[in-house]
Amino acid sequence: MKLIKKLQLSALVIPLSLVVANAQMTIKGKVTETKGKPVPFATVYIKNTFVGALTDTLGRYSLHNSKKESIVIAATAIGYDTAFYNLAPDTGKTYIVNLILKGNSSELDEVTISPGAMEANNDRKVAVLTTLDIYTTAGAAGDVVGAIQTLPGVEKVSDQTGLFVRGGDASESAAIVDGLVVQDPFFSPVPGVAQRSRFGPYAFKGISFSSGGYSARYGQALSGILDLNTNDLPEETTFNANINMAGLGISFSKLWKHSSLEGGINYTNTQPFYGVMKTNIDFFHPPTGVGGSLRYVWTNTTGDILKISANYNQYKSGIDVVDPNQPDTTLAFNLQNSYGTGGVYYKHMFNEKTFMTAAASYTQNGDTVHWGGENFDKHDNRTEARLEFDRQLASNLFGYVGTELQKYSEWQQFDSANLSFNEMIIAGYAEAEWRPAKWLGIKPGVRYEYSQLLGKDDIAPRVSAAIRLNKYGQISAAYGMFYQDPGDKYLLFGDTKTNFQEATHYILNYQYMQDDRTFRVEGYYKSYNDLIREITEGPYDPNPYRPFYWPVNNSGYGYAKGIDVFWRDKKSLKNFDYWISYSYIDTKRLYANYIAEATPDFVANNNLNIVTKYFFEKPGLNVSLTYNYASGRPFYNPNNPVFLGDRTIPYQDLAASFSFLFRVKKLFGVWYFGVDNVTNNQNILGYNYSDNGQVRYPIVPAFYRSFFTGIFLSLTPFKKDEL
Repeated sequence: MKLIKKLQLSALVIPLSLVVANAQMTIKGKVTETKGKPVPFATVYIKNTFVGALTDTLGRYSLHNSKKESIVIAATAIGYDTAFYNLAPDTGKTYIVNLILKGNSSELDEVTISPGAMEANNDRKVAVLTTLDIYTTAGAAGDVVGAIQTLPGVEKVSDQTGLFVRGGDASESAAIVDGLVVQDPFFSPVPGVAQRSRFGPYAFKGISFSSGGYSARYGQALSGILDLNTNDLPEETTFNANINMAGLGISFSKLWKHSSLEGGINYTNTQPFYGVMKTNIDFFHPPTGVGGSLRYVWTNTTGDILKISANYNQYKSGIDVVDPNQPDTTLAFNLQNSYGTGGVYYKHMFNEKTFMTAAASYTQNGDTVHWGGENFDKHDNRTEARLEFDRQLASNLFGYVGTELQKYSEWQQFDSANLSFNEMIIAGYAEAEWRPAKWLGIKPGVRYEYSQLLGKDDIAPRVSAAIRLNKYGQISAAYGMFYQDPGDKYLLFGDTKTNFQEATHYILNYQYMQDDRTFRVEGYYKSYNDLIREITEGPYDPNPYRPFYWPVNNSGYGYAKGIDVFWRDKKSLKNFDYWISYSYIDTKRLYANYIAEATPDFVANNNLNIVTKYFFEKPGLNVSLTYNYASGRPFYNPNNPVFLGDRTIPYQDLAASFSFLFRVKKLFGVWYFGVDNVTNNQNILGYNYSDNGQVRYPIVPAFYRSFFTGIFLSLTPFKKDEL
């Protein structure tokens, strides 16, 4: 959708767009079902060209064409037969072409194998969110992970950075872009402040989140993966500029017949933002930085596509961190970061049933930290390559095989200590999807991995299946084994006598989707084995930045079990959309430097999210409210004989966002305003204690309440219903 590319309603970027259009003739109309109901997000295109568009939520579309000869206009959508219209146009005119799609009952009735996975794309058959939902969800701040945190099975941990899935810590989840693992998917952490991910939804055509039981394509993640697929060719040539409370930037996209070039540069300075916000943390140097990106895409009429991309950014930040032994004093934490990545992706179609994908990337990340008089340097990099062959073996059987190589290293210097490691993982995998009947689907797979550093290998069998009970409801189940290297800090000390860490997933779910209503309930059990434990007889140290010098082994273990519930309704009230997600989890583990089996300090047993959206048509106002509740999290109290036996007060947050559409002569615009923690709830995330246990102070969010506002302007008109 055009607005997905333009409306970057994030906490850092509000674009101002100027669009260049070269078309001489306009073709527009509406795509509907046979009963007259509009079909949103259908693809409308001119055959044998690269001219195409998606319909909006009312089924409307608009195309531009400069050819004088006869053309064929096609419309297609998941669950429908393709519709065609022959047109013999004259240039310089506007044509109204309405297309009617007939339902493909056999495809709609087919089972969908998706235990553990939730989609964010425009495929109405499998998606529970669209990519536009990520922009318009209050509290998400235009961040992919921010929106994912409103789904069941995900913890919102405001003082820690990462994606926390079903009892797993941040290291147990991986982010994947075009099949390749992303090194450092979040901005470098600052003590007590959760950082944004590096992903804005405008860059991706499909987003899939798996909270367990994921495909054999991927490994090295005990809990879940975030799988993202980048856009293909842009819809048109554009030039964009953005300015807001946190910085400014420019970007462009140049579209040719078979290729495109996109790029941009940005400057970030959050001083104006922090200057008007009341913060709980003293930023003596609010985050500032610069960045740039460049992307080339080429394709042809047979479906081949090549994507080459490069990104670079650097920034610095400084805060004062409370000294736990002297709560009246602070230690200065000064961070400088540089991050660069480049990648290439190529898909080749041998024929309609067989294709190959090849991808490779290189990423480097560097952190320089000065903290309380101590110096700390960290540098890491990753090289990865993947080759996969996919083939439709029969009308009801699809399979693929592939191989993957990951090579990554890390170097750290702390005072006079120099630590480093180099790891290479070689993997191969195979998976099939078989539908012996349209009501039954089975997806078996297996993955093999070899670690050069550990000198160990593993074989991970995985299988999932689904049975369609009726046209709208189905049950699914999944089983799988998942392996992961010990954490980087353990590999740094050269103790490579350990094994892979292991998790086994068991998942059962029921899903019902009909008329823009989705209900999903999923139960799971996850067992952990061979987790890394630190062999030390000293007292427990809750400091995540603690020095580490002792041996480790694989004697850790744990479990996680629970139930996730999701309900979404876009049908009952016109212009009103809402979803509710609830998660209950029971989990304990003995790992790291834990002195006893316990629920980790990043886990709340109960999580509830309520997201609502309403669009007022006449004034053109979109309003969103998001409420988040989490029961108290454990924290370490050295005076309590029960390890991690204390709980914080429940966490509550109500966020609101407003988007108002307006027009000034030829300028079209959106004014955006968002507020987090509207009620100014005094959330407490935990407590830190002095070494003697006599003094404690609360861990609180960076803000109790904050707001962000901006204006989007464009010379290209868009429709109110796109919000």
